Amino acid sequence: MLPFALAFCTAMTATSGTALARDSLVAATWLPPTHMYSRYLYDYWAERVAHHSNGTLTAEVELGSPRVTALGNLSELADGLADVSGHFAQYTPSDLPVSNAVEELGMTFSDPRVIIAAATEFNIFDPELSAEWKRHGVVFGSSYATNHYKLVCNVPVTSLAELKGAKLRLPGRAPAAWANSAGGVTVAFNTNEQYGALEKGALTCTTTTAVDAQSRKLYEVAYHITDLPITLFWAGLGHGYNKDAWAELTTEQRRAVLDAEADTIATFIVDGTLLAEQEARDSLTEKGVSFHEPTEDLKASIDAFRKAQPTVAAEIAKSTFGIEDPEALLGRFQATVNKWEDLLKDVPVEDKQAFAELIRQEIYGKVDVETYGLN
Repeated sequence: MLPFALAFCTAMTATSGTALARDSLVAATWLPPTHMYSRYLYDYWAERVAHHSNGTLTAEVELGSPRVTALGNLSELADGLADVSGHFAQYTPSDLPVSNAVEELGMTFSDPRVIIAAATEFNIFDPELSAEWKRHGVVFGSSYATNHYKLVCNVPVTSLAELKGAKLRLPGRAPAAWANSAGGVTVAFNTNEQYGALEKGALTCTTTTAVDAQSRKLYEVAYHITDLPITLFWAGLGHGYNKDAWAELTTEQRRAVLDAEADTIATFIVDGTLLAEQEARDSLTEKGVSFHEPTEDLKASIDAFRKAQPTVAAEIAKSTFGIEDPEALLGRFQATVNKWEDLLKDVPVEDKQAFAELIRQEIYGKVDVETYGLN
């Protein structure tokens, strides 16, 4: 028979081990169930977590959840209101200056496959950016990316003359700066507020993808889309993990979660973003939405702004976001983008399996699950 003290300690260790064991995660997003973000980064991701963990870990998914909010979900995630959630860095620039500094290059990119992979790698491995998530008590899991945002309007806005005075919702500082320079008036609404704002005339145009316009039923209040590529929207979290919940996972479960992230990123971008965009355009056309070509003066305006943006981005990163060496930060990110452009140049857009394997090989396979997110 064990001495009482030793028996007590053994029992406490066993009890503590049981208490810390994790067999489920609560994953919550404030975005609605119809949104591609919800369908792929939550429902599909949960399926892949169960698959890769052989059922030892499941995810309880809450879509349109009251646990988290558009502006507050970074702190809500850190506080443990959810074990897994996302966060759009552009919504809280003062909290995430490094993320927003890198986003200053967003208007210069065109391929969401490249950007979601580059951003995921950079957030995990770049010391300056990964430290930002650590300061907020969040373990970075994955990025996200959209297709090009375009003008979705309740009246046609296809020229500089029509843009002048229009009330616009734009994603991030740089697109807003372009719109203001071109005569538009920028107004702040989050994505859940844009329908009502368009309906009431508080907005002339929002900016989003055809997929998003379809899922949010913006076609009921905005009948005009201008085929003017404005920017990709991508800074922040596709998935972040509460640090305590992450620490309670076994190393095998953490590996399973990261394998699930690779599958999710590829399927979200291929099926839920690129292929879904044309389907959404066709559906919106059937619903009476008109797609307009921009005039030459409108295209020239944004092209000139985009061309100057790499130089301006460094200045903004220093003056607005307080980055001490912005050229180095932006240069490291651009190098990561260049790497993924090269890796994906011969991968067909629809080959999500090859894309997932590249993500596993180049990013998650290099993560040490024994230590990542634990120090």
